[in-house]
Amino acid sequence: MKNKSGFFYNVIKPLTSNKKALIGLIITLFFILMATIGPLIIKLDMNSDFANRYQKPSLKHLFGTDYFGIDIFAQIVHGSRSVISLTLLASFFAVTIGTVIGILKGYLEGFLGKVVDAFITVFLVIPSFPALLILAAIFSNTKLNAVEVALIVATWLWAPLAKQVSAQVLSIKSKEFIESSKMLNMGLRYILFSDILPLIMPYIFVNFITQLKGAMEFTIGLMFLGLAKFDSTHWGIMLNYSLYQAGALYTPKGFHYPFFIILNIVLLIYGGILLAQGIEEVFNPKLRGHE
Repeated sequence: MKNKSGFFYNVIKPLTSNKKALIGLIITLFFILMATIGPLIIKLDMNSDFANRYQKPSLKHLFGTDYFGIDIFAQIVHGSRSVISLTLLASFFAVTIGTVIGILKGYLEGFLGKVVDAFITVFLVIPSFPALLILAAIFSNTKLNAVEVALIVATWLWAPLAKQVSAQVLSIKSKEFIESSKMLNMGLRYILFSDILPLIMPYIFVNFITQLKGAMEFTIGLMFLGLAKFDSTHWGIMLNYSLYQAGALYTPKGFHYPFFIILNIVLLIYGGILLAQGIEEVFNPKLRGHE
């Protein structure tokens, strides 16, 4: 009899059997390959060539050229690296902060528990995007690296997850093995991160995937509004250039410029949404029809 308790039967097979997860995974892997291997294959020349501005899509220029005569497809390929790296970093930071504070909120009682709860509530009630714009405006004249931009975005994404994690911890902390650890004086750090954290890791992983959509929208929005200086091939910055600086929508020849940028943004976000929904359906027992 075949062993059906391995990684393939518990993770790979359920994911590939779910249509949403499978389609989302294929789209996401396509863009990850674009970001990792693409720049090694597709060369990018950022020197202006006004004689070839707004060239239509062709075999030579798959997505045409922009206002400066630069190949749009090459910019999309090279920009995918900064888009995906920023999204992953922002989501990772948001999930890490939300998990640590959520565990503390769920476990701590009395005054300390109320302080942590109030801290989370402050970040929940402040409108995220306006606050993010203000924070980004403070750094608008500063050249930020990927980690700094990701931390700014993560600051406004972690609070909802912290609330959800605290609810998970509340349901776990009364278990017998937690009481045993307390009786053995195992210490707070051991109970939080050795007893409780491993039990909620699947839940955190699902939330990491679902956070990707929000992180991507925030980072692209920041770049589009020009509130964070970063890689000029980032899709948000490219979209800003195409609409506000090149005025591509005001000339019929330039319509393809913002179109292909928006198409890739929508496709990547759509893939992330499908993957997140599929993973949640597969690993969340409440969403499984047979459980």
